[in-house]
Amino acid sequence: MIAIVFRYDVREPEAFEEVYGPNGEWARFFRQGLGFIGTELLRDVEEFGRYVVIDRWESAEAYNAFVTENQDEYLRRSDDSRLYYLQELRLGTFENVWAE
Repeated sequence: MIAIVFRYDVREPEAFEEVYGPNGEWARFFRQGLGFIGTELLRDVEEFGRYVVIDRWESAEAYNAFVTENQDEYLRRSDDSRLYYLQELRLGTFENVWAE
């Protein structure tokens, strides 16, 4: 399992939460993809308007295949979504470290 993690500084928290939340537009779009597990949206309790979005996929290959197959729609959504935030920072792609 991988987690793709982004940090956002947002303009309008309510609108952002509707689009980026676990039942938002992005999550509904990703649900079309094989290997999508879910989206988690975290709101910072110390800094107003700061969020972390975690998209979980079964593998990097599943995520990359989805983005490749839906590239035009993904790019259109990315462009349209810019109005919801002031800054987006991709923190990276992470995988679980399992204890054996």
